[in-house]
Amino acid sequence: EFLQAGSLRADQITFIQNIISYLTQNGTIEPSMLFEPPFTDMNDQGLLGIFDDGDAHKVISIIERINGNALMA
Repeated sequence: EFLQAGSLRADQITFIQNIISYLTQNGTIEPSMLFEPPFTDMNDQGLLGIFDDGDAHKVISIIERINGNALMA
C-alpha cells in the first residue's frame, strides 16, 4: 500500500522492505524498533532519517494496524 502510493527513493524502498522482512519473520514489530539496529544501519536516525515526519507517521500507523491484525489472528 505504502510502496504503491508514491515515488519513494531507493533507500526508502529498502527500509520498507526491511520492515516487511522483519514482519514476515516475527509477525509484529514495535515502532520503537525502527530507531534501533538493524533499522539504523542505513541512517543513524532510523525511520526519521529516511522519511520526513508525515511519511514516518504513515509508516508507524501502518505498522500499528498490522500489529493489531496479527494480535487478533
